Amino acid sequence: MKTASNHNELATLSTVLLSNLDEVVFFSKLTGFIQDVMKEHKVLGFEVLADGCTRLAAENGKSLNGKLLNKGQGLAGYVARMKRAYYSNSVKRDPIASTGLRDEVVEAELCMPIMIDGHVIGTINVQSTQKERNFGEADMAFINEILNELQSPIRNMHLYLMAKHLNQELQSRIEAKEKELSQRVEIQVTKGFEDNSQMIGLSKNFLEIVQTAKKIAGQDFPVLLEGNHGVGKKILAKKIHAWSGRKGSVVVASCSALNETQLDRELFGSKGLLVQANGGTLIIDDISSTTALIQTKLLRVLVAGEMNAVDTDEKISLNVRLIATSKCALKELVEAGTFKEDLYYRLNTVALVIPALRDRQEDIKVMGEFFLNSGKAEKKVLTAAAIEKLTSYFWPGNAHELKNIMERTYILTDGQYIEASHLPEFAQEVKIEVAPVQAPYVEFTLFDLEKKHIIDTLDHLSGNKTRAAKALGITVKTLYNKLHSYGLIEAREQ
Repeated sequence: MKTASNHNELATLSTVLLSNLDEVVFFSKLTGFIQDVMKEHKVLGFEVLADGCTRLAAENGKSLNGKLLNKGQGLAGYVARMKRAYYSNSVKRDPIASTGLRDEVVEAELCMPIMIDGHVIGTINVQSTQKERNFGEADMAFINEILNELQSPIRNMHLYLMAKHLNQELQSRIEAKEKELSQRVEIQVTKGFEDNSQMIGLSKNFLEIVQTAKKIAGQDFPVLLEGNHGVGKKILAKKIHAWSGRKGSVVVASCSALNETQLDRELFGSKGLLVQANGGTLIIDDISSTTALIQTKLLRVLVAGEMNAVDTDEKISLNVRLIATSKCALKELVEAGTFKEDLYYRLNTVALVIPALRDRQEDIKVMGEFFLNSGKAEKKVLTAAAIEKLTSYFWPGNAHELKNIMERTYILTDGQYIEASHLPEFAQEVKIEVAPVQAPYVEFTLFDLEKKHIIDTLDHLSGNKTRAAKALGITVKTLYNKLHSYGLIEAREQ
């Protein structure tokens, strides 16, 4: 074995490496040089990647675009992680060496880190097929002497690889952002609507709703939009009108804000909302709060395309597309007898249920960033910890709540970055498990026993009457009748 003090050969190698800033040249030339002086079975060069994985880059002076090893895998991964040399003179029985890359005939292996300023940029693995070959301190010192003579090219390679990894990471982020932007669906209410709210999302269930809404927008049949408070039902309804191409106005009737008499006049007056929406679209917001009278009149509009004005009794022909929104499932109200079945089936020609924000977790980040910086000249950034805090909350107020919190946070936070500490402390859902207690025997009549069981079932199911009726094996209407007979609900709730 030649001595590493042969400065001429090392000087030539150093010059070659300095003049070729390329990891292919670096690892191939280095492994070739060490193979020439050590004459072993194989000398492998592994590049240590930014994520801690290792890649076989060269073998006996030949460059390779070789196999990737996971972080910590094999001798190369172990040495890269521990930042110190390791040798095994019985690789077949060594658990650390068992997952490396080597031929079956290899008996011993020495792995040396290629280091500069505490950073491991690669490893040199010397493999021997001779059973009597025992790597030791002398071999480690020999390769260390070579690497010490090559500190300048190693430092240059370290800087080059840092820049390369940084560029790759930046490129990856740019591509991910471009993909996000290409997939993002922004539904912006067009000029003339009452606000400029937006629905934004990337999640599969959100995109499916939007694509379905686009497909049915050009048809004239009614649409039912269901979903929790704040999910964007009115915004989507307005966008359906915009996509529809209808020339008339889009008008919103806020049903829950008016009593029956007021709403009757507001909707069916000779200059009411239906007349204003003629040729366009009427959004009946919160239709579940309407009375039987209003429902009957709306059904007539759908069936006959006309109405009698409440103030003049004039018969008015209408060409209005109805889009109804509801915070609760209308089907449950039909089963309970509080909503007209005929009207429900007319509205239910196309029914879309807009998912709650808690069911669109991948949208919380993009929505939060949009609401945070919307209309602001100076943009702010949500940190990873802030995003994690936002996504861990269950958002009972959905997009409305997120929008309010982001606007408040922007105002109250100095600096560019929004940390988790800048966000309010969110209430968390708490599940309390209570150990069962043996209740003492109490005499009950069958009536009282039935009443208690129904009440307990409702309590257990958080008051959901449809689920309770199903669990009890009765119809929702029967359940309402029983609750009324117990004096637990008013007659008008039936």
